[in-house]
Amino acid sequence: MRSISGMLAAALAATLLPGLAPEALAQGCILLRQTSPMFGTTGSLGNEAGTWNVTFTGRNSTADHHYNGTVYQVQRQTEQTYVVNRQNSITATVSYQLTNRISLNAGIPFVEASWGIPSPRAGGPAARANENAHGLGDITSLARFAVVDPAGGRSWNVMIGGGVKFPTGESGATDVFPDNQGLNNLERHVDISVNPGDGGWGVLLDLLGYKQVGRFTTFGSGTWLANPRDMAAPTRATLVTAVATNYNTVSDQFVFRTGAAVALTEHISASIAWRMEGVPRYDVLGNSHGFRRPGVEMYWEPGVTFNSGRHSVSFNVPVGYYYNRFTNPYTKNPGDSTFPEYVNIATYSMRFGGAKSHTMKVPAATDQPPAGRLPLQRED
Repeated sequence: MRSISGMLAAALAATLLPGLAPEALAQGCILLRQTSPMFGTTGSLGNEAGTWNVTFTGRNSTADHHYNGTVYQVQRQTEQTYVVNRQNSITATVSYQLTNRISLNAGIPFVEASWGIPSPRAGGPAARANENAHGLGDITSLARFAVVDPAGGRSWNVMIGGGVKFPTGESGATDVFPDNQGLNNLERHVDISVNPGDGGWGVLLDLLGYKQVGRFTTFGSGTWLANPRDMAAPTRATLVTAVATNYNTVSDQFVFRTGAAVALTEHISASIAWRMEGVPRYDVLGNSHGFRRPGVEMYWEPGVTFNSGRHSVSFNVPVGYYYNRFTNPYTKNPGDSTFPEYVNIATYSMRFGGAKSHTMKVPAATDQPPAGRLPLQRED
C-alpha cells in the first residue's frame, strides 16, 4: 500500500499539471498566456520537511481555429485568413518543504512565441507575416499550507496557497513586420499573446484538495491570478516611433481542474482530469480598460506518470472540447479568438533530501498552467 500511495501521489502531481501556465492573448489567438504564473508549477507538499524539488515543465500549443462566442468561424479556414499562434515555454520550478504543512515554491518561465496573419489577407498562407518574441517570463512565488497535518495518516487534505507574480517578463516586445496590406515592413509592437510578460504585479490565490478512495485518488484544484494594474504596453502593430493611442490590458487569469489518478504498476500511474482555463471579462481588482480577449476553453486531460525513487516524469495532453470567446467588456464587440485543439505538457522532477523513496500519501501540489500562456488570443 505504501508504494501505491507513492504512485498515486506522483500521478496526482502529473494531473495537476496546468502546463504553465500558462498567457496567450492574441488578436485571433489564445486566451491564456502559456506561462501564466504557477499554472504548471509543481509544488512539494508531498515530501518530508527539509526536502527540495527541482522541476522542469515544458508546454507547447498551436492555435489556429477561430471562434466568435461558441461559434466556429469556418470561413477563416476556407478563405485561408486564419491566424496561427504558436506558444512554447519551459518553466524551472524550485520548491522547498519548510515543514510537513508548508511548502515554498518559485517558478521561472522562459517563453518563445509567434503570431502570424496573412498580410494582405488575400495573399493566403504564403503571405503570412509572423511576429516573434522570446525571453524570460513573469517569475512567480507561491506558499502552500496544508489544513491537516499530512503525518496524521488521513486519506484527505486541503491545501491553501497564496503568492506574488513579478513583472519580470517583457510586456512591450517588438518585431519587424508589415502592416495589414503587407507594406511598410517596420518595427512594431507584437500581439499581446506573444509578449513574454503582461506588465503588472499580480496576486495568486490557490486551492487544492484530494481524497483517497481505495486505489484511487480524486482531486480538485483552482488557481486565480489577480492583476490590479489596468493597462500596459501599446497594442499590436503600433509603430515603435508612433505615439500610442491604444494599450493592452493586464488581465486576470484562472485555471480549474478536477479528476482522479490510479496506480497501474509499481512505477506507472495514469490520470484523467477535466480542465478549464481562461480570462474573465473584468478583473477582480482594479480597472479593466485596454485590449483583452476574454474567454474560456475546457479540456479533457489524460496523463501518465513514470516514477522511480527521486525522479518523476509525466506527460499530459489536454484536449479541448468547448471554446467560448466572450464579448469585449466595453465595446460589446463579440471579437474573434483562436483556440488550441490540444496542448502538450511534459514534466521532469527530481527530489533532493529526505528518504530515497517517497511514500507519503499527500499528492505533489501542482496545478498547471499556460502558462503558459494558457488559451485565447484575438485575431483582428
